[in-house]
Amino acid sequence: MNNAPYQNAAHDFLDAYANTNYLRPLRGELLDKFYVDRGRQSELRSLLSELTAGVQASPPSNTKFLFVGHTGCGKSTELSRLVNIIESGNGRYQFAKNVFLPIQYSISEVVGLYNIEFVDLALSIIIGIYKEMERLGHVVDDSAARRVYDWLYQHDEMFEEEQESISNLKVGSLIRLIDVRLKSEGEVREEIRGRIRKYIPELIDLINQTIDEVAYVTGKHVLLIIDDLDKIQPLDAALNIFREHVKSLTSFKCFVIYTAPISLLYDSQSKHVGQFLETHYMPMFKVKHRNGSPVDTQSENASTLREIIHRRVHPDLFEEGVVETAIYLTGGILREFIRIIRGCCVYCHEYEIGRISHNIIEMQKNKLKSEYYRMLEHEDYMQLERVNRTKSRADVDMRHLESLCVLYYPNGKGWFDVHPVVNELLDEWQKDTAPPQIVYGD
Repeated sequence: MNNAPYQNAAHDFLDAYANTNYLRPLRGELLDKFYVDRGRQSELRSLLSELTAGVQASPPSNTKFLFVGHTGCGKSTELSRLVNIIESGNGRYQFAKNVFLPIQYSISEVVGLYNIEFVDLALSIIIGIYKEMERLGHVVDDSAARRVYDWLYQHDEMFEEEQESISNLKVGSLIRLIDVRLKSEGEVREEIRGRIRKYIPELIDLINQTIDEVAYVTGKHVLLIIDDLDKIQPLDAALNIFREHVKSLTSFKCFVIYTAPISLLYDSQSKHVGQFLETHYMPMFKVKHRNGSPVDTQSENASTLREIIHRRVHPDLFEEGVVETAIYLTGGILREFIRIIRGCCVYCHEYEIGRISHNIIEMQKNKLKSEYYRMLEHEDYMQLERVNRTKSRADVDMRHLESLCVLYYPNGKGWFDVHPVVNELLDEWQKDTAPPQIVYGD
């Protein structure tokens, strides 16, 4: 076996555990070590083409994009790769490096993920831009940040008592104070929102003034990449940002990529969103055919998933066929696939086992199965039974799409299917609820 691609792969299970952190998107050095080109399963080339075409329009189009896909399909890592391509400017991407300033951040790092509103998103943009300017060493006008600070700290005792000292703060310290305030919870957060809702048009103007200045200072077009909007809870809060504020989302004077819940594509109240935002769908890895049979182990999708794991965990640590088993039982969900392997690594390290076996994979599968079992009720099984039979959008409940009980596989118009582990639970439910057969005597 040629081990050259696996020079960074772990040869022991403790290092393998570190390499399989499924909650952390690949960025920086980790991107260089572990990233695997997804080929046709990536939307990066299409996104880059639209971005470069848009920036060359007169005037520039400042297109806003939706980046949509199942939770855990690898959207954040692909967006990090997009930033990496632009910043490195290798080969034909030198033009992108010359014209774009990518600013990527996670909404969760600025305002959290629970019950987020458009106000929170808009404020996060101010934070994201100023933090990136500070990191790059650029000085920009801080009047927008000070205006936002005034809104956030109105009627606050510290604001009243320390007005003079606050006015002398440098922008970096000011942004950190704003950051702290945005992470407030409960009544404080609601009070702040209620106050700032009155200023939304002015807030958008402040953001656009800041974007204009950043473009002037850097000589580049700003590309905002706002990640993890698809993870906002509850789901309706995430959908409402797009349902109710889509025009505001398109009002920023720069290019923007918003991640979004996959349910947005099928939400009857969000049909108008496509009129304002260009949608790019991040496809699942297709690991089985519509009839339920697994794809060939040497197919592009299976090979890519196998490569993703082998770059992190050396092939010598697996018994033959184990990785393929993990691929099929997780349905092509990248995060669950990495998570299953990580659980195996923990087990092998704890019990000093030399290689991951099929029995150990089966144990991890049963853990995943228990998680799904706890969330499913009788009505869920009835709906999943229909999806399993028809593969049709008409039978899909959006809750099941978000919880990964149902997966979408694109191929033409594509089809929907029940997660392989959930399918096992469905089989067991069908046996348990089947009417008893009457056996007649002779």
